[in-house]
Amino acid sequence: MRVLKWTGGIILALLVALALFIAFGLHTLKGPITRAVSNATGRELVIDGDLRPVWTWVHPRFRAEKVRFANPDWATESYMFQADAVEASVELMPLFIGRIVLPEVHLQRPIINLEIDEEERKNWLLKADEQKEGGSRISILALTFDEAQLSYDDAIREISLDSELATDAAGVNFKTKGIYHGLPTTAEGRGGPVLALKDTNDAYPLEASGKVGGTSLKAKGTITNVAQLSALDLAVELRGKTMSELYDVIGIAFPETTPYMTRGRLVKGDHMIRYEKFSGTVGESDVTGTLQFELGGKRAFMHGAVESKVLNLADLGPLVGTDQPKDEGVLPDMPFDSDRWDSIDADVRIKAGSIKRPKQLPLEHLATRIQMRDKVLTLDPFEFGIAGGTIGGTVKMDGQQDPIAGIVNLRVKDLDLPKFFPTLKEGQTSIGDINGLIELTGRGDTVAELLGNSNGKVGVYLDGGKISRFMMELVAMDIWGVARVKLKGDDTIDIRCAIADFGVKDGLMRPNAFVFDTQVVNVEGGGSVNLKTEQMDVTLNPHPKDRSVASLNSPLYVRGTFGAPKVAPDWKKMGVRGAGAIAMGILSPVLAVLPLMQEGKDKESPCAQLIAEATKSAKQSAAEAKAGVPRPPVTTSKKDESAAAGRTRQPGPPDHSPH
Repeated sequence: MRVLKWTGGIILALLVALALFIAFGLHTLKGPITRAVSNATGRELVIDGDLRPVWTWVHPRFRAEKVRFANPDWATESYMFQADAVEASVELMPLFIGRIVLPEVHLQRPIINLEIDEEERKNWLLKADEQKEGGSRISILALTFDEAQLSYDDAIREISLDSELATDAAGVNFKTKGIYHGLPTTAEGRGGPVLALKDTNDAYPLEASGKVGGTSLKAKGTITNVAQLSALDLAVELRGKTMSELYDVIGIAFPETTPYMTRGRLVKGDHMIRYEKFSGTVGESDVTGTLQFELGGKRAFMHGAVESKVLNLADLGPLVGTDQPKDEGVLPDMPFDSDRWDSIDADVRIKAGSIKRPKQLPLEHLATRIQMRDKVLTLDPFEFGIAGGTIGGTVKMDGQQDPIAGIVNLRVKDLDLPKFFPTLKEGQTSIGDINGLIELTGRGDTVAELLGNSNGKVGVYLDGGKISRFMMELVAMDIWGVARVKLKGDDTIDIRCAIADFGVKDGLMRPNAFVFDTQVVNVEGGGSVNLKTEQMDVTLNPHPKDRSVASLNSPLYVRGTFGAPKVAPDWKKMGVRGAGAIAMGILSPVLAVLPLMQEGKDKESPCAQLIAEATKSAKQSAAEAKAGVPRPPVTTSKKDESAAAGRTRQPGPPDHSPH
């Protein structure tokens, strides 16, 4: 629109100046006028048709026919402006203070070419010292045209748009097509009967629809001060394949999402834009909220709140790349685009009342506050409801560093044991609360890289409770005992203590302690989990405490990858009875979960007792070893060896069941 002010101003201002010389005849002055404008601007002005006054009772009005105004030498097109006729009125009084006010301008079949080249020169700015935008002395209050053609090319921003515009008694119609920020673009719409360009507080009605790449927009409402867009009040409907494409439309980074649709009210005021009271869907998740963008600083600042009654977990996949196909592995490897984080600062609260998820994942709700400051993304607080409890804390990702530096500090609190395994019917009679922590730091531009290079600790524990006898006998590989339980119905046994405590170094998880101790069996674990290669090599060693859970005692191996784990017993050791002692020497004061156990817990808690016993046993063993006392060999009775061997050679129920 700025070109219309310049071209209309340049041509018509000179015509207005000649109003005082109407008596001498305008047509005879056409040559001097065009030469004067050409010399002043360095560009050729041509008026091939008549130049004459149009008499009115309000303001002087002039008409120039077959007008052309040239482009600078660097521009693509020969002319910036062409029209079959230019007709305009002018206010006389502002001329005395150096301002040109054109109450009405009408263009017949104008062709306008606007262009910005790779050096960011603008063809509508006439002099080199005007390339920095400043205040204009020309005001066009009302503009009409018929069969107008407008092109806009920006070599820096990959914009090339061609528009057709026309006015009739009902208003202005327009159609646009081309490329916007490298994306195919179309738009059409309708505005009010006259287009007010500047110095007006009148609201201009507008109804439009368009598409930029995969993003579609419909808008209906008003614009105030079209040239400056000083205010907006539009009902908006927005939809697309992913919100991340909005970066190419408005230059503000949004996350990857599933297909979305929203409806709301878009309001613009001084230095702010607000998308208020919107509602819609992202994939199968519903969303409502208000987001406001503060403008004028180094970058836009977005703040507000978004809520979802039901959040589909699958719709979070694009945020971390879990929806992307992978040749191997299961950890997300879609890169975070931290370069875009520099486009916005943010402080947005997100809340989901419930989560739609696979049955085996006991997630319940989500609440977090997302903050972005200078390319540093922080989720604080970050809380998932899971299995009747919570996993909450903070997540921080520093996009200023290359690769991204990530810090995760989460607490696991009061997870209900049976809810943690919702699809395992045999485990629903279990009772107990799981607590723990996750503290990791890492570097990487994907979730897989961050975890694969992480350092820190991961620990969970269960301090007392009950567990299904069926589950424990299954772990102990008491096959016939399992069959008996299934036939007569399940019951529970007491959990003394369960601890899984890992140290993590360069993505390799090694257990400081892995033990599950009950009144009938103690299960110890060892081995490693590699987050970088997604490989597992874990051994579970059950140690039965009573003879009813000992018929086929054997180590249990968990190996393979995260995507294809393999669980199998060590058949070579099947039937070999151990001493049945609790080997807890690996427990040490450096366990990550020890401080958590001491928070408000009774000193006589089962885990505290177990740790004390293990520590005492470890100290006694160390003292005996230092004194040279030999350890007694692990032995089994001949009766037990014969029974075990017999069961190994000939699978089947034992001849004499202790039950």
